[in-house]
Amino acid sequence: MKFNEFNIENSEGKSNCVIRSFCKLFNKEYDQVYNELCNIQNELNCSSYNDIEVFETYMNRNGIDKTKYGSDIKIKDLSLSNGSYIVFCYDKKDFYHMVTIIDNVLFDKDNRSLELYTINIYKQKH
Repeated sequence: MKFNEFNIENSEGKSNCVIRSFCKLFNKEYDQVYNELCNIQNELNCSSYNDIEVFETYMNRNGIDKTKYGSDIKIKDLSLSNGSYIVFCYDKKDFYHMVTIIDNVLFDKDNRSLELYTINIYKQKH
């Protein structure tokens, strides 16, 4: 697994891993993804655009499906060489995170996410 730094922020300098992941995968602007997620949040009557139901609905609507790759694998140990993926992961405590992996390259604001464990892996359909 290789690492490339990728960070994107809103006009106030705020960043969010869910939005950042979708911005990278779909080559969209921060505010556009934020607004799309908020619309789904309101539609589903969820408390946050970070809710699993919200981001999974967003992925389903944008051609991303959950894979059966496995869970509880460190990101650095994944081999996702062909395709584009979103990985929902955590530190086995209380820190949850989302990253984009394209052709076995992790895109995130720093490389600490390589040590996180997978919860779910989603693959973009082509």
